[in-house]
Amino acid sequence: MRNVPTTSRKPKADEPRVTCPVCGAAEKEKDYKAEIGMCSRCWWYLAPEAGGTDHGVFMLRIQIRDDQDGRRMAEIRPRGFWSGTIEVSEDIQHSYNPETKEVEKNWNVRVSWGSGGTDGTVDDIRAAENFTRAMDHAVMLAKIWKMERKNEKEA
Repeated sequence: MRNVPTTSRKPKADEPRVTCPVCGAAEKEKDYKAEIGMCSRCWWYLAPEAGGTDHGVFMLRIQIRDDQDGRRMAEIRPRGFWSGTIEVSEDIQHSYNPETKEVEKNWNVRVSWGSGGTDGTVDDIRAAENFTRAMDHAVMLAKIWKMERKNEKEA
């Protein structure tokens, strides 16, 4: 057996951190943008060009895809989570109707979620409550979008 010399590494000193005034999460000082006044994750949701809004317990960003049908997608980030955890999206399925001999559009609205993990700014119970409120909003948004598309189809 051959002896391989090992080198000891010194642990890096903790980098200075800045607390985001919007979500309360601590971000590395080198990543924090003082000119925008919030962390990069909040900027992703609340930037004016992103169409984001702050609802208190969660942040919401709605995008309209650049296609002729105007499909929409919403990302919801509950307070206390470091990533977007809930997504509402519209999709189109085309089907052929043999009676009318036309291709019909069927709108599907989908709600999906996953937990990117908490950022430690709120306790576990508060994070779960915020997630629940955000999920309620996502389901309500999906129902509204589905009704709007149904009304478009009937008109």
